[in-house]
Amino acid sequence: MDRRKRRRLQREFHKRWGGQGKRLLLVYSNSPNWQTYVEENWLPRLESIAVVLNWSERSTWAERHAFEADIFRMWAGEREFNPVAIIIPADGRVRVIRFWQAFRDYKHGKDRILRAAEAELGAALGVPLRAGA
Repeated sequence: MDRRKRRRLQREFHKRWGGQGKRLLLVYSNSPNWQTYVEENWLPRLESIAVVLNWSERSTWAERHAFEADIFRMWAGEREFNPVAIIIPADGRVRVIRFWQAFRDYKHGKDRILRAAEAELGAALGVPLRAGA
């Protein structure tokens, strides 16, 4: 059943959003550890291809973003789910890139994991996430 539900959600995402060029669900929050970074560095580059949810506003999801919340719950899981990028291709396997650990290290002056995760996301989407990349 889980497999069928995943496939149904994937197809429905493309029915709802594919015509607008969306192929990514990006979830982040108002955490001081990443909010400004995500909003200044990622959103300007990803807004044309991403549906964005803010975890800090999840109390409104049932009313405003129930379908997208279902996708988030299906693929994000219960660990390190914020920030998370869920790449949803029309066909093929959905890909999840987690950024919680990367930002935890970044907060302590270690950017290697964040750069690697950004490179993975950028390569998967064909969109550089950093200026000059």
